[in-house]
Amino acid sequence: MSNKDCEELAQLEIKGLGVVSTGFLVQHEHFGKGEVEGVFQFASGENTVRVNFEQHGSKALVPEYANLQPYTQKNSLLGKLKGIFT
Repeated sequence: MSNKDCEELAQLEIKGLGVVSTGFLVQHEHFGKGEVEGVFQFASGENTVRVNFEQHGSKALVPEYANLQPYTQKNSLLGKLKGIFT
């Protein structure tokens, strides 16, 4: 992404996530836990979120299709195990 193609936003409200900005922790079904590196808006009005996933590196995702969830401890393996036994 070049500066000519898009503008970095301070934050963006994303359905299902709320207000997202750099540092926000997310969970993805395939990529796992990740941290938002930036939020961008293209001249067309479309948005992209760049997320650095612990196991899969940095990915640029369209938030409307990425099905990102806020990361919580219950999303972690330990959290899921605790949920089973409590």
